Amino acid sequence: MKYKLFLLAVLTAICLLMNADALVAGQSKSTEPRIFAEGVVSTGHEFTLTFMPDGKEAYFTRGFPDKKISHVMRTQLLDGKWQTPVPVSFSTDQWSDLDPCVSPDGKRLYFVSTRPVPGSQESARNMDIWYSDRVGDDWSEPHHLENVNSPGKEGSPTVSKSGMLCFFSDRNAAANVNSIYCSELKAGKYGEPVKMGNEINSGTSDTSPFLSSDGNVMLFYSTRPGGFGKADLYVSFKQHGKWSQAKNLGTIVNTAEFEYNPSVSPDGNTFYFGRGGNIYEVPLEELKSAGLTPEQFRNK
Repeated sequence: MKYKLFLLAVLTAICLLMNADALVAGQSKSTEPRIFAEGVVSTGHEFTLTFMPDGKEAYFTRGFPDKKISHVMRTQLLDGKWQTPVPVSFSTDQWSDLDPCVSPDGKRLYFVSTRPVPGSQESARNMDIWYSDRVGDDWSEPHHLENVNSPGKEGSPTVSKSGMLCFFSDRNAAANVNSIYCSELKAGKYGEPVKMGNEINSGTSDTSPFLSSDGNVMLFYSTRPGGFGKADLYVSFKQHGKWSQAKNLGTIVNTAEFEYNPSVSPDGNTFYFGRGGNIYEVPLEELKSAGLTPEQFRNK
């Protein structure tokens, strides 16, 4: 009897060790971020990815160092492959257009630009927010967005299904010391932008927000202390009308390097971000420890 009990204890210990090894192995096999559409979309000069609602048409920013400008680029998914990108029709070599954001209904494309603001003939010194409306398979001539721009720099517009618009700006601050602002859509017009509270803005530089379609989750990047690198990706959740304290998304996406411009696919399954001039992708489920789920981002 004693021998049988001893044997049972040994077998139990072996099983526990095997399970522990499997757990460690499972942790070590967490999906690593990979470069999105390497060589086609990501060539070392790209950032800010956004999709039409069906996920088959994407827009992003590509920098052209030789011309010292940026263009909003467009690519389509055909037979499972992203096609060679081309600049959107309104993006020319006269000025820089960047940070595209497709509205949840796919009818409007927001972006920022150095193009002349209405009433001026000169290229804007700082970026302003513009928009273009969908016309067939193309986009209208851009319109300068009223009431939200400032003499400072605006960037990374993002919009919810209700029309809530958020973006970053260095208004009333030193250059490139950014804070996140939001503006509500009322009677078809945007109101005065409101600077988000210290749950999101840290006083260092908080940049490039991305809203879920329901407006209850905000992703962004920040240079605040306590991160893993030069800039990290964070999330805040809106609950009962209040935003939660921003939470670091962890080491699956954050490194000692500079991570930036987060976004999520319309089906909620894939998380995208920038690092080293490329756009990276990783299954969103890998970030569940930070409280992220595909359901939060699905464009319903």
